[in-house]
Amino acid sequence: MKRSKDTFKLNYQYRIVPSKQQSVKLNEWLYKLCRIHNLMLEERFNWWDCNRSPVNACFFLVTHLPELKEQPSYYSQKRATHWSRESHRHLYDGVHSQVIQEAIKRVEDTFNRFLKGDFKGNRSGRPRFKSVKRYRTFSFPQLKADCLTVTANPHKRKNGEARRDIAQINLPKIGQVRCIYHRPIPEGFTIKAALISRKADGWYICLTLEDKSVPSLKSPQIEATKDNSLGLDVGLEKFWTASDGEVEPIQQHYRKSEDKLAKLQNRKDKKPHKSASRRKLAKKISKHHQRLQRKRKQFHYESATKLVGRDEQVFFVEDIKPGNLSQKNKPKQDENGKYLPNGQSAKSGLNKSINDAGWGQFLSILAYKAAKAGKLVVKVKPHNTSQVCSCCNRLVQKDLSIRIHECLCGLILDRDWNAAINIKRVGLGIFPTIKCRKRSLLTMTKEAYTVISDSV
Repeated sequence: MKRSKDTFKLNYQYRIVPSKQQSVKLNEWLYKLCRIHNLMLEERFNWWDCNRSPVNACFFLVTHLPELKEQPSYYSQKRATHWSRESHRHLYDGVHSQVIQEAIKRVEDTFNRFLKGDFKGNRSGRPRFKSVKRYRTFSFPQLKADCLTVTANPHKRKNGEARRDIAQINLPKIGQVRCIYHRPIPEGFTIKAALISRKADGWYICLTLEDKSVPSLKSPQIEATKDNSLGLDVGLEKFWTASDGEVEPIQQHYRKSEDKLAKLQNRKDKKPHKSASRRKLAKKISKHHQRLQRKRKQFHYESATKLVGRDEQVFFVEDIKPGNLSQKNKPKQDENGKYLPNGQSAKSGLNKSINDAGWGQFLSILAYKAAKAGKLVVKVKPHNTSQVCSCCNRLVQKDLSIRIHECLCGLILDRDWNAAINIKRVGLGIFPTIKCRKRSLLTMTKEAYTVISDSV
């Protein structure tokens, strides 16, 4: 049955508490799927290395062209010929067939992004072979609609409140697994798929819910005006600054716990390799990183909810790529090949703060929350928004260390506030063009020369 693409889907994540036997089976599945992933990837790399040549032309009377092998695909790798290999049959025993097919599908997706790129044409790097520690997820593409059973908890708390409902989910070839049912599934939604993941503090399941009666979530068509729009400028001194002057302070979750993490890491490095104490400290460090990640994500959701609760209907944000902003500086060399200082020591601290802020995650959460509320998030180019005066359109060049915008027209404003106003003007189409900026820069230079000559 063909699944409609115009249905509304949600992802709900729950924590599951498997028994000892189920936990052993889940870990065994991850080990086998990791081996299968590496085998399928090795087969594709062998084809890629043996069936291509850097020479694009040759004399056909002299050169012998060997018969090329068939390119491995998703359908060829999931056929029974791979399943019946004597040397690898133990990897397929006991694992659900659809789970293996989804693992092979992941290999094909990563390899296609390496060769062809995504729908925008952006290619990813060469796929890596996975270690057992790095392979943490597998998925069930299909689940029965009645796989989740929820019963009321007869026990009550000491203060008389009802306890959380008791829930169990039936996973193929694993059985009934206890689920921490902390929020109910909305009415009308059915369970279509599940993603099992192993994290630092246990096992989690992400359920894909679908409601065919509700249309898919689409961005609304809203005409932006000065009254119903808001410009947002994200930064490191303040998390975001709105065009009306409202400011959200930055949290810096990683920076605040950096010393504690360094102490734990030093203690771990001093322990003997493959010792129990070293594994305990490694697990403690991973749990600490998980808490930081959850705090950051909760802060992003709260901040996005705060913005969506305003009266504005359109939010103009910067079209930035945090991954490009946090890249390393290019190395510099002299004539003799000696490396010169390139400012990477100062850039490393900036990169750490950019990654700690998590702008990309916040902007994606804001777009999702705004679409649910019937509002719109528009990305605009942030070029020169912090350099141009929002009052007179003069180009006022300033370094990143200068946090106050001062213009000859008399405007003295916070740098981020000025940038947020300009971002809103870019979204509304009233930001000065390149020609206007050049003309304003020439006017500013003449006025500054006049002021200096008059003072002399």
